Formats: sequence, structure tokens, C-alpha cells
Amino acid sequence: MYNRLMEKLEQTTAIKWFSGRGVEKNWIKEAEEELGFTLSPSYCWWLRNYGNAFLDGSYILTLTSPEFRDISDNDLLYIHRLNVADEDWCKQHPHRLELFVPDSDELYYFDTSSKDSDGEFKIMCYDLMNGIIYEYAPTFADFLEKLIGERI
Repeated sequence: MYNRLMEKLEQTTAIKWFSGRGVEKNWIKEAEEELGFTLSPSYCWWLRNYGNAFLDGSYILTLTSPEFRDISDNDLLYIHRLNVADEDWCKQHPHRLELFVPDSDELYYFDTSSKDSDGEFKIMCYDLMNGIIYEYAPTFADFLEKLIGERI
């Protein structure tokens, strides 16, 4: 199912990752318990098989070891905890789970209200400069493929 994405990852220098740093299954389970929903299958596949990615000077958020989760600014739960600690943020963005915040004028997030029949969430792009939010990709796997394609 992910063969095309794996080929693109092997052929690109746009996204960098450190092999052998896949996330442990129990970290995913713990994250899902805290979030109150399951993460998308393609994101879980990415976490288990790659675990990390660096693109345009920023990390695509991952799950770090639980003992470092409270201090790791590339951890999905760490960023989520910071966001939900802000009551106004929660009111404005109740279905936003941030995924990638590059050093630019945009951020990407899972729209957790958009789970499809395969368990995938849409990836939304928030254009901070213009205040526009739009669907960037229908799944996490498509998100990675699109990011790679834009940088080739």
C-alpha cells in the first residue's frame, strides 16, 4: 500500500530522516489513549517505519520516548498539550492536531473531525499570512507525497 511513498522517500533529499528510529507500538497506544482517538493508519505506518522527518528546517511531528515527551518540541503530544492548555485555543480549534509547522507562514494539522472510513484524517494547511485554511491532502501518506513532489 505504501510502496510508491517508500520509493519517493528513497529517491528524495527534500525530506531527511534517521533510519532505525521508528516509534514503539506502545508509544502510539499511549498517545491514542491520551488523545481519546486513534491516529490515522498512514501516520502510524510512518511512525513505526520511519519515526522522524526533517523538512525545510523543521520536524514533522513524531512521538518521542515517554521519558522525553515533556521536553521534546518535535513530539506530537508535547505540542498538543501546550495547545490544549490554552482555553481560547481549544475553543477556536477543537479538532486541530498540529503536525508540521515549518519556518514559513503556514502550518499543517490533522482535522480530527474528518475521519474517513479507513480511519484517515484530512491534512489541512493554515496559511497564516492570509488567514486561509484549506485541505492540503486527504491522508498523511498523501501529505508526505505532496510535500516531496513540491520540492523536487
